[in-house]
Amino acid sequence: MFLNKALEYGDLVLLYIDHKRKAIVKLVERGVTGFDKGFVKHDDIVGKSFGEHVYTNRGHRVYLLEPLLMDYATLISRRTQIVYPKDASLIILLANVKPGSRVLEAGVGSGHLTTILASIIGDNGRLYGFDIDKDCLETTRSNLEKLNLHKRVELKLHDIRIDPGLRDLDAVILDIPDPWNALETVLSVLKPSHPLVAFQPTMNQVEKTVIAMRKTGCFVDIHVYETLLRELKVEEGAVRPYTTAISHTGYIVFGRKIKGGV
Repeated sequence: MFLNKALEYGDLVLLYIDHKRKAIVKLVERGVTGFDKGFVKHDDIVGKSFGEHVYTNRGHRVYLLEPLLMDYATLISRRTQIVYPKDASLIILLANVKPGSRVLEAGVGSGHLTTILASIIGDNGRLYGFDIDKDCLETTRSNLEKLNLHKRVELKLHDIRIDPGLRDLDAVILDIPDPWNALETVLSVLKPSHPLVAFQPTMNQVEKTVIAMRKTGCFVDIHVYETLLRELKVEEGAVRPYTTAISHTGYIVFGRKIKGGV
């Protein structure tokens, strides 16, 4: 029989009032989380279970939900534009990230994708996060600590265009302006047949990246994707798409390393 354990201090909880009012919090003694509809005391949440609810001081119901990967964006601090969940999900699928994977991510930014990757690889995996901006690394480190994921990640101030000395990695994910200048490093650290995935905001960058990948003779199965996500608003007798949507955010370049050349 499944038992939904009682929540304790240190647990992460998604506090949900409605789709505009939600936040992941780490429960702390005498902690308080505020919304425009009032505040919630963490002491009132401890001892309850996921799926239950509490009330704000103004009487509004707040549901206690277990955070999903897509919810993490509500907790992290941001210095840069994050990789949106619609793109992160395809990147993870293409990179074949799973428990135990050893992955290199260059250009961690604010660490949203970093936290998702770290949650998937498990305690037996390892994520190497590189960036040339010290402040971005500190923001990412702080976000990982909020989610208790920092022990799975090795963050380093490093330019991925220079060989970091790693070998036999399961995947490389690049979110840098010029991935075509990092291909030599990618080929040195990546296992044969394993994927490179690069996130690019413009078609000009995509063109340079793909042409450079082809010229190496060491990548096959090269593809470029764009993910578009549209949510529907459902009312009885009136179902239609929302008038606003997250459409273009970037392009995803994919390719697999081979030995020798084509």
